[in-house]
Amino acid sequence: MKIPSFYLRSWVLVASLVIQLITAMASDDGSGTTSSTVGALKRYNAMFTFGDSMDETGNICAASSNKTELDVLTCTHPPYGETYFGRPSCRWCDGRVVVDFIAQALGLPFVPPSKAKGQDFRCGVSMAITGGTAMNFSFYKSLGIEDPVWNHGSLDTQIQWFKVLMPSICGTQQSCQVYLRKSLFMFGGYGGNDYNVQLLELGLTPEQAMNYTPKIVSAIANGIEKLIALGAVHVVVPGIFPTGCLPIFLSLFGDAASETDFDNTGCLKPYNRLTEYHNSLLRKQVDALQRKHHNSARIMYADYYGLVYRMVQEPEKFGFTKPFEACCGAGGGKYNFDVTARCGMEGATTACSDPSTRMSWDGIHPTEEVNKVITGALLRGPYCTPPILG
Repeated sequence: MKIPSFYLRSWVLVASLVIQLITAMASDDGSGTTSSTVGALKRYNAMFTFGDSMDETGNICAASSNKTELDVLTCTHPPYGETYFGRPSCRWCDGRVVVDFIAQALGLPFVPPSKAKGQDFRCGVSMAITGGTAMNFSFYKSLGIEDPVWNHGSLDTQIQWFKVLMPSICGTQQSCQVYLRKSLFMFGGYGGNDYNVQLLELGLTPEQAMNYTPKIVSAIANGIEKLIALGAVHVVVPGIFPTGCLPIFLSLFGDAASETDFDNTGCLKPYNRLTEYHNSLLRKQVDALQRKHHNSARIMYADYYGLVYRMVQEPEKFGFTKPFEACCGAGGGKYNFDVTARCGMEGATTACSDPSTRMSWDGIHPTEEVNKVITGALLRGPYCTPPILG
């Protein structure tokens, strides 16, 4: 019996789709979303990232003028990068950071640093740099801060870097308005370093630092407005991590804290109250901006605090052990953190045997495994409102 050509064509089409699906499943990038599947949707044509060391992909190294400056950066020393890249990649992590996972899930290349020479930035570029702050350096200089680490690239400076690159990315102002409509912008999370300056450099208490929170959040909101004016439509705005759960803060301030300063997970309540306050104000600003631009922009709030704190509360559910102990460093003790024996320094070049079971990589930044979990929650929810792929 002769089979009608219509059915033959249908079978061929189904077989083709099945093959594509199998291929996509085989190319899972580790973020929980296959890059080929999502990339085929062509949801985003590029990704542009802004922020600090949490999303650093090489700007601080590209901006360093000599080997001496590079050697000071511990992220250029082993064992940084060992899990994924097999070598230091100027990321403050054992492997990939959140924006790396997102890029892979969207079928995009890793975003190159904006300071790198000879790069094609049309599919994305990172302005994020170690020491990045929401407030301009002039603000901190007025408070007596002269440390150059806080002058690497404020929010406004990073936006200016992006504006300079726009002609090479998308051409004229008019063509950029069209091109950027399909681009994803990762804006922060800003704020972490703004509080680090106050808590670690100025010696302020968390309660005193709260006095500056409205200004910090206002600076972030103004930055979002500037991106939208440039043509950004899809903007992810992360909050900041629960500071009171980080080994660096537990190590530096835990000994002087009273028993009542700790919550039932072991985090320092005063420092978490500060980040909760910041995130609550930021969430309100994001909601207000979304209402204002509801016809022209999609502004997504990423709840880093909520997800990471849940990991701390129930680490075993995520496959983690010792949520407060840094995987890399020679600090010893409960938190394995010492500012004079940080990861990558002499005598601190060996990491724990399995970084995928730890939350903290170096006492300050998360492990690749945490970044992978965060990415999944941002792409599909529920810790990103609305989800990136929603």
